[in-house]
Amino acid sequence: MISKVLAVLFGCSTLILGAIAGAPMIFKGQPNQNMPEDQTITFGDYYFEGTEDHVHALGTLTADWIAYKNNTYTIHCDSEQCLVASVEQIGHDHVGWISVQSFPVKRWTDRGEVVGEDDGLCERTTLTLDRPSKTVLWVETPINQTSMNCARNDGRIRKATLEKSLTWRRLTKK
Repeated sequence: MISKVLAVLFGCSTLILGAIAGAPMIFKGQPNQNMPEDQTITFGDYYFEGTEDHVHALGTLTADWIAYKNNTYTIHCDSEQCLVASVEQIGHDHVGWISVQSFPVKRWTDRGEVVGEDDGLCERTTLTLDRPSKTVLWVETPINQTSMNCARNDGRIRKATLEKSLTWRRLTKK
């Protein structure tokens, strides 16, 4: 089991690093003078693959509440767990650390829905991957709101979806 987890983590990290290192080469020589400073790194396009024994999705986590809009997430689920690797652009030509999270699978249905869920200190994060529609929903729900550790939490439910990267949306905009 541990070798499988390490193999998936290595694969996710390789995909993210490849997107960081390789994708900007595609657009080299085609500078965009109107490109915002926080979008100078090109991450990959949206991808979703789902079979009866695994689901794999990658794209940009998108919502108004997301601090770093230019990011990339890779999600890989089997029947036991979902592994999520992510990286964000945190400045001009600068990315932050690669983050890796594990979410135990709470529900795996025959009709195509996969739900991974994990509790943090002040919120529960739920990932819903829908194989028929090839969509990903990320929801953070407040928990432990009476704890002093969560006193500054605003108590709002936050939802985000996995979409095409900012660059791919800009390039394919009609």
